[in-house]
Amino acid sequence: MKKRYIALLIILAIVMNVICVYLFFYFWEMKAQGEYRKYDKGVTIEVNNLSNQSLPDLIFSYSVNQSDFIEVGTIKSLKAGETIQITGSSNEIKSSDTSLYLHYYIDNGGKAVDSLAYFYTAEPTKAVIVLNIHEVNPHGFLKYEYRGYNGWDQYGPDKINY
Repeated sequence: MKKRYIALLIILAIVMNVICVYLFFYFWEMKAQGEYRKYDKGVTIEVNNLSNQSLPDLIFSYSVNQSDFIEVGTIKSLKAGETIQITGSSNEIKSSDTSLYLHYYIDNGGKAVDSLAYFYTAEPTKAVIVLNIHEVNPHGFLKYEYRGYNGWDQYGPDKINY
């Protein structure tokens, strides 16, 4: 009878330890997400046009080496004051050291390419980028700030001034 009691106590202690470890990581992840908890799992790109102009097409893509881009989605001609979201699976982030890029065309026919997020791990549970565009200069460059959650921690706001 004593051996059963001791075995039961050992099993109970192991289960309690597993529960404590799980709760620790759960609360750590919730704290790390902060304001981004309200977004669904996967990748969310939210674009807010805070300028008084329509925006050019905004193309979002992933790349590991800054040359082989995998398109995530495109936002076409976002009007002044509008907000839009692109959502998708984070399964497309196949390896660690992957970045999310913003591409858009400028007035001389060239293309601007900016990095918005860096992913430390492959297939993060959740990734969020909030992009606030403030202005389009006469040459077509965007003035914006962005912030987000990359599946590991929060970052930003970072400002891009042309």
